[in-house]
Amino acid sequence: MVCIVVCILNASPSLPVRFSVTGLGLPLVIPPGENAVLSCHLAPQINAENMTIRWFKDKYQDLVHLYQGREDRLENQMAEYRSRTTLIKDGIIAGRVFLIIHNVRHSDSGLYTCFYGSRFHHDDAVMELKVAVLGSKPHIYLEDLKNGAITVVCESSGWYPEPEALWKDEDGNNISSFTEVKSMDGSLQFHVKATYIFNGHPSTFSCCIRNRMLSQWKQSTVHVTDALFQRIASCISSRLLISASFTVLGILLCSWIVYLINEQRKLSGKLSEKLGELSEELDWRRARRFAAAVTLDPDTAHPWLVLSEDERSVRDGDRAQDLPDTPQRFNHIVSVLGRERLSSGRHYWEVEVGGKTRWTLGVCDEAATRKGRISLSPKNGYWTVWHRGSEYEALTVPPTLLTPRAPLRAVGLFLDYEAGRLSVYNVDDRSLLFTFSGASFPPTMRPLFCPGSNKGGRNAGALRILPVTGRE
Repeated sequence: MVCIVVCILNASPSLPVRFSVTGLGLPLVIPPGENAVLSCHLAPQINAENMTIRWFKDKYQDLVHLYQGREDRLENQMAEYRSRTTLIKDGIIAGRVFLIIHNVRHSDSGLYTCFYGSRFHHDDAVMELKVAVLGSKPHIYLEDLKNGAITVVCESSGWYPEPEALWKDEDGNNISSFTEVKSMDGSLQFHVKATYIFNGHPSTFSCCIRNRMLSQWKQSTVHVTDALFQRIASCISSRLLISASFTVLGILLCSWIVYLINEQRKLSGKLSEKLGELSEELDWRRARRFAAAVTLDPDTAHPWLVLSEDERSVRDGDRAQDLPDTPQRFNHIVSVLGRERLSSGRHYWEVEVGGKTRWTLGVCDEAATRKGRISLSPKNGYWTVWHRGSEYEALTVPPTLLTPRAPLRAVGLFLDYEAGRLSVYNVDDRSLLFTFSGASFPPTMRPLFCPGSNKGGRNAGALRILPVTGRE
């Protein structure tokens, strides 16, 4: 709390009013170059036009923006914030203001205090701004084979500030590697390239890229077997032998050499694709170790939904049942929640979608609204994917179009609560469809199931929760 006596220029008599100041509860994370909006308000709602409102960073003397005597007073503003701040006062009569810091930079990260003072009372609130951004999921590919060892490369782009990259073995131990980090052309963000030389023994290893400011990371895993190594070695050795042999033949066989080079490139691409598929399957198999016993909660089900007696399948009955409209029941979105409340750890479950043409699956905040028309997006507490006709989408903002390698008959969902990730898998070909990452999950999450409308019998099938054991 800042202890200072503030004199207000309002000369009209008024009664002393005690108040408290509330700001952003969670750190505000903004990419470099964008605008940060910090807000604070009074409780109770009272007119702050005649108050002193002072924004400062770290220390009271480090002035970011000052409002006093019904106007902005920026004579003593810190040099690095000059012409970069705007105080929005549209809600000042109700005690609310917004401070905009334009074109944020790395040095803007830190703690900001919003101070309100009248001649009777004063209070403040502290909030944190982090100038940072998570980059893309690491991409692992094969680069070269030399002296019996494979060079494997991990690349990722779009990080800020400069991240760190680590290779880890199956037990989570760091592996010695070479890392190169450089700025992306024309932007403030960084591109990471980490190289690991693999000696050819069967192994599982992961590439982890970490944003130290956010204490968050993205990771990709690859599993290399003896058989795969031998195929890679055989292919590359064959290419070297063919190239050496045809070099002796000279210019007459140049066209044939060009053809071989093109075929070699295609082979390398197929091998890299195979490595990616093996990595996704390994992640899926690991996720299944955390199988959860998920059932449906009839107290949350929309009146149109029909649940099985064992509470493991749900379909649209195409007509409303006579059910009480309790606060926990959906009344517009035709959905139902799982009974299980997930507040920590890792949880995996599978849902059979069969030949249905419409469905939605995912997780939601236990406290998210269930009444009226709901926009299913993470900002509203819903992390979901859906199928409509021939399209699959992850309901991000804006939505992300998904392109499964094979039709979906069963969907696997893996919630890693502490890591802030929800991964969605195609169970039939064991491929990864999409991952919601970098989320700050609410205190309690619940599985979400929406079988979609009946559509005159064209989508009458049920969503069915499958037993995970024995489906590999």
